[in-house]
Amino acid sequence: MHRRAFLALPLLAWVRAQGGCPPTPALTEGPYWLREVPRRKDLREGLPGVPLRLGLTLRDRACRPLGGARVDLWHTDALGRYAGVQAPGTFCRGWEVSDPQGRVEFLTLFPGWYPSRTPHLHLRVEAGGQSFATQLFFPEEVQRQVYARPPYAARGLPQVGNRQDGIFRADLLLSLRPEGEGYAAEFPLTLPFGYP
Repeated sequence: MHRRAFLALPLLAWVRAQGGCPPTPALTEGPYWLREVPRRKDLREGLPGVPLRLGLTLRDRACRPLGGARVDLWHTDALGRYAGVQAPGTFCRGWEVSDPQGRVEFLTLFPGWYPSRTPHLHLRVEAGGQSFATQLFFPEEVQRQVYARPPYAARGLPQVGNRQDGIFRADLLLSLRPEGEGYAAEFPLTLPFGYP
Protein backbone atom coordinates (compact mmCIF):
# COMPACT_ATOMS: atom_id res chain seq x y z
CA MET A 1 0.00 0.00 0.00
CA HIS A 2 2.76 2.43 0.88
CA ARG A 3 4.60 1.58 -2.34
CA ARG A 4 1.49 2.49 -4.39
CA ALA A 5 1.15 5.79 -2.55
CA PHE A 6 4.84 6.51 -3.16
CA LEU A 7 4.50 5.70 -6.87
CA ALA A 8 1.43 7.94 -7.14
CA LEU A 9 3.31 11.05 -5.95
CA PRO A 10 4.95 11.81 -9.31
CA LEU A 11 1.59 11.34 -11.06
CA LEU A 12 -0.09 13.77 -8.65
CA ALA A 13 2.68 16.31 -9.23
CA TRP A 14 2.26 15.92 -13.01
CA VAL A 15 -1.54 16.36 -12.78
CA ARG A 16 -1.08 19.50 -10.70
CA ALA A 17 1.50 20.82 -13.16
CA GLN A 18 -1.05 20.35 -15.95
CA GLY A 19 -3.59 22.47 -14.09
CA GLY A 20 -5.27 19.49 -12.43
CA CYS A 21 -8.17 21.45 -11.00
CA PRO A 22 -10.15 23.26 -13.70
CA PRO A 23 -11.25 26.71 -12.54
CA THR A 24 -14.78 27.32 -11.34
CA PRO A 25 -16.65 29.40 -13.93
CA ALA A 26 -16.81 33.08 -13.05
CA LEU A 27 -20.26 34.69 -13.22
CA THR A 28 -21.42 38.23 -12.73
CA GLU A 29 -21.21 39.56 -9.21
CA GLY A 30 -24.50 41.33 -9.81
CA PRO A 31 -25.48 44.78 -8.56
CA TYR A 32 -26.19 43.90 -4.93
CA TRP A 33 -22.82 43.06 -3.34
CA LEU A 34 -22.15 45.17 -0.23
CA ARG A 35 -18.72 45.30 1.42
CA GLU A 36 -19.89 46.56 4.82
CA VAL A 37 -21.57 43.42 6.14
CA PRO A 38 -20.80 41.40 9.27
CA ARG A 39 -18.16 38.71 9.41
CA ARG A 40 -20.18 35.70 10.51
CA LYS A 41 -21.00 32.10 9.79
CA ASP A 42 -24.76 32.30 10.51
CA LEU A 43 -26.58 34.64 8.12
CA ARG A 44 -30.15 33.84 9.15
CA GLU A 45 -30.85 36.56 11.76
CA GLY A 46 -33.85 34.58 13.02
CA LEU A 47 -35.72 34.81 9.70
CA PRO A 48 -38.14 32.05 8.69
CA GLY A 49 -37.12 29.66 5.96
CA VAL A 50 -35.60 26.29 5.18
CA PRO A 51 -32.10 25.99 6.70
CA LEU A 52 -29.15 25.60 4.35
CA ARG A 53 -25.61 24.71 5.42
CA LEU A 54 -23.06 25.48 2.70
CA GLY A 55 -19.47 24.27 2.94
CA LEU A 56 -16.92 25.60 0.46
CA THR A 57 -13.36 24.47 -0.20
CA LEU A 58 -11.13 27.00 -1.93
CA ARG A 59 -8.16 25.85 -3.98
CA ASP A 60 -5.97 27.09 -6.79
CA ARG A 61 -5.58 25.48 -10.22
CA ALA A 62 -2.77 23.31 -8.86
CA CYS A 63 -5.30 21.95 -6.32
CA ARG A 64 -3.55 23.61 -3.36
CA PRO A 65 -5.84 24.89 -0.59
CA LEU A 66 -6.29 28.66 -0.37
CA GLY A 67 -6.42 29.75 3.24
CA GLY A 68 -6.83 33.31 4.44
CA ALA A 69 -9.22 34.39 1.66
CA ARG A 70 -12.29 36.54 2.32
CA VAL A 71 -15.42 34.73 1.11
CA ASP A 72 -18.66 36.72 0.85
CA LEU A 73 -22.05 35.01 0.51
CA TRP A 74 -25.31 36.85 -0.17
CA HIS A 75 -28.76 36.02 -1.48
CA THR A 76 -32.42 36.87 -1.09
CA ASP A 77 -34.56 35.99 1.89
CA ALA A 78 -37.54 33.63 1.59
CA LEU A 79 -39.62 36.48 0.12
CA GLY A 80 -37.11 37.22 -2.66
CA ARG A 81 -35.70 40.42 -1.10
CA TYR A 82 -32.06 41.48 -0.86
CA ALA A 83 -31.04 43.07 2.45
CA GLY A 84 -29.82 46.62 2.03
CA VAL A 85 -31.63 46.91 -1.31
CA GLN A 86 -35.32 45.96 -1.11
CA ALA A 87 -35.35 45.75 2.70
CA PRO A 88 -33.24 47.26 5.49
CA GLY A 89 -30.62 45.21 7.33
CA THR A 90 -27.91 42.67 6.56
CA PHE A 91 -29.89 39.41 6.63
CA CYS A 92 -28.65 36.66 4.30
CA ARG A 93 -25.31 38.45 3.94
CA GLY A 94 -21.95 37.83 5.52
CA TRP A 95 -18.35 36.85 5.04
CA GLU A 96 -15.80 34.53 6.55
CA VAL A 97 -12.09 33.79 6.07
CA SER A 98 -11.03 30.41 4.72
CA ASP A 99 -9.00 28.26 7.10
CA PRO A 100 -5.54 26.81 6.19
CA GLN A 101 -7.30 23.90 4.40
CA GLY A 102 -9.26 26.41 2.29
CA ARG A 103 -12.53 25.63 4.12
CA VAL A 104 -15.33 28.01 5.00
CA GLU A 105 -18.88 27.24 6.08
CA PHE A 106 -22.09 29.26 6.22
CA LEU A 107 -25.46 28.62 7.85
CA THR A 108 -28.20 30.38 5.95
CA LEU A 109 -31.64 29.90 4.38
CA PHE A 110 -32.77 28.49 1.07
CA PRO A 111 -33.25 31.68 -0.97
CA GLY A 112 -36.55 32.93 -2.30
CA TRP A 113 -36.96 33.91 -5.91
CA TYR A 114 -37.60 37.12 -7.79
CA PRO A 115 -39.21 37.44 -11.24
CA SER A 116 -36.18 37.74 -13.53
CA ARG A 117 -33.95 34.95 -12.12
CA THR A 118 -33.87 31.35 -11.04
CA PRO A 119 -33.01 30.91 -7.31
CA HIS A 120 -29.29 31.34 -6.69
CA LEU A 121 -26.52 32.27 -4.26
CA HIS A 122 -23.84 34.88 -4.91
CA LEU A 123 -20.20 34.29 -3.92
CA ARG A 124 -17.24 36.64 -4.01
CA VAL A 125 -13.69 35.69 -3.02
CA GLU A 126 -10.86 38.15 -2.32
CA ALA A 127 -7.29 36.92 -1.96
CA GLY A 128 -3.91 38.49 -2.59
CA GLY A 129 -5.39 41.68 -4.06
CA GLN A 130 -7.53 39.76 -6.57
CA SER A 131 -11.24 39.00 -6.59
CA PHE A 132 -13.46 36.33 -8.13
CA ALA A 133 -17.26 36.15 -8.30
CA THR A 134 -19.66 33.38 -9.22
CA GLN A 135 -23.14 32.06 -8.44
CA LEU A 136 -24.46 28.69 -7.30
CA PHE A 137 -27.80 27.18 -8.31
CA PHE A 138 -30.37 24.69 -7.00
CA PRO A 139 -31.90 21.58 -8.59
CA GLU A 140 -35.48 22.25 -9.65
CA GLU A 141 -36.81 19.15 -7.88
CA VAL A 142 -35.50 20.56 -4.57
CA GLN A 143 -36.94 23.98 -5.42
CA ARG A 144 -40.37 22.38 -5.82
CA GLN A 145 -40.08 20.72 -2.39
CA VAL A 146 -38.88 23.88 -0.65
CA TYR A 147 -41.39 26.24 -2.28
CA ALA A 148 -44.28 24.02 -1.15
CA ARG A 149 -43.35 24.82 2.47
CA PRO A 150 -43.98 27.98 4.48
CA PRO A 151 -43.01 30.79 4.18
CA TYR A 152 -42.23 30.15 0.50
CA ALA A 153 -45.56 28.50 -0.42
CA ALA A 154 -47.52 31.78 -0.45
CA ARG A 155 -45.44 32.92 -3.46
CA GLY A 156 -45.55 29.63 -5.37
CA LEU A 157 -42.86 28.36 -7.73
CA PRO A 158 -40.25 30.57 -9.41
CA GLN A 159 -41.31 32.26 -12.64
CA VAL A 160 -37.92 31.48 -14.22
CA GLY A 161 -36.51 27.96 -14.27
CA ASN A 162 -32.84 27.07 -14.40
CA ARG A 163 -32.72 26.61 -18.17
CA GLN A 164 -34.62 29.85 -18.81
CA ASP A 165 -32.15 31.87 -16.72
CA GLY A 166 -29.55 33.53 -18.95
CA ILE A 167 -26.81 33.14 -16.32
CA PHE A 168 -27.46 29.56 -15.13
CA ARG A 169 -24.71 26.96 -15.59
CA ALA A 170 -25.26 23.28 -14.85
CA ASP A 171 -21.67 22.93 -13.56
CA LEU A 172 -22.56 25.39 -10.76
CA LEU A 173 -25.55 23.34 -9.58
CA LEU A 174 -25.38 22.36 -5.91
CA SER A 175 -25.74 18.73 -4.93
CA LEU A 176 -28.01 19.02 -1.89
CA ARG A 177 -28.62 16.42 0.78
CA PRO A 178 -31.29 16.54 3.49
CA GLU A 179 -30.05 17.68 6.88
CA GLY A 180 -32.48 18.11 9.77
CA GLU A 181 -35.30 20.42 8.62
CA GLY A 182 -33.25 21.68 5.70
CA TYR A 183 -30.37 20.89 3.37
CA ALA A 184 -26.59 20.83 3.23
CA ALA A 185 -24.17 21.10 0.35
CA GLU A 186 -20.43 21.11 -0.26
CA PHE A 187 -18.88 22.84 -3.25
CA PRO A 188 -15.23 23.15 -4.34
CA LEU A 189 -14.22 26.57 -5.63
CA THR A 190 -11.15 26.43 -7.86
CA LEU A 191 -9.96 29.98 -8.31
CA PRO A 192 -8.10 31.19 -11.40
CA PHE A 193 -5.38 32.65 -9.19
CA GLY A 194 -3.21 31.73 -6.25
CA TYR A 195 -1.20 33.73 -3.79
CA PRO A 196 1.70 33.06 -1.43
